[in-house]
Amino acid sequence: MTLPRCRLVAIAVCAVCALATLFASPASAGKRRARRPSRPSSSSPLTVPVEVAVGPIALVPSTPLLLDQPVHAGLRIELAAVVDQQLIRANAGRVPSWARGLAGSVSEVKVRPSWLGLLPEQLVISPQVLHTGLYGAVWRPFGVSVNLVDQPALRVTAGAAVNAVALLVHSTTMGVPAGAQPGTQALTLVLRPGLSGSLAAEWIVTKEWRLSAGWASDLFVPQALGRPPWEITPVDNALFHLGGPYAMVHVRFPYTVSP
Repeated sequence: MTLPRCRLVAIAVCAVCALATLFASPASAGKRRARRPSRPSSSSPLTVPVEVAVGPIALVPSTPLLLDQPVHAGLRIELAAVVDQQLIRANAGRVPSWARGLAGSVSEVKVRPSWLGLLPEQLVISPQVLHTGLYGAVWRPFGVSVNLVDQPALRVTAGAAVNAVALLVHSTTMGVPAGAQPGTQALTLVLRPGLSGSLAAEWIVTKEWRLSAGWASDLFVPQALGRPPWEITPVDNALFHLGGPYAMVHVRFPYTVSP
């Protein structure tokens, strides 16, 4: 998926400018005050909207797990700072004049600090209902999204990301060695890199509360059930997809960053 050039530049400018304010030196702040005394100083506290979103997801795996237990339970978690036009206008002195024009082409940008890449965006918590249980997490350290629809009450977004998947599959039917006694539990540790894709609709209820629903899929290097994670196996006998429909509640609250 490719973003329009102006949108990509605007997102990069907003993110860089927002993060740069956190590390601006007092000396440079004094120079800006001397030139533009009426604008906020970079040494003053900065209040940034922070969005937390959480909600369930129904995970549909690839075959052969799909034929054994077609749906598994999961939980999506998102956390990001929001850089919008209101924040840019209120802190115009911290954004270069050449960047303000580019930033005007987007309504808002969600910025995730690099350390948030260490936290999983999706948890898999699916007990053994039929024959197979699934537990684990999905990390998405790098990603990009674009607004397909951007209206005051509705936003439709498509996204793509690089992912890392860690799963523990335990089953009485999948990956069990030939000749094992009935009821034998087979364990498979899935450790795979891959790519994620998503499509979501977000309804803006109030400034602080939003609702969203969509579909998110994680594709990763195939791994056969019952085999170790360092083996590469054919797609027709391996787990390589986990994803499905989800719904989330979004809450925004102000967070003040001290210089």
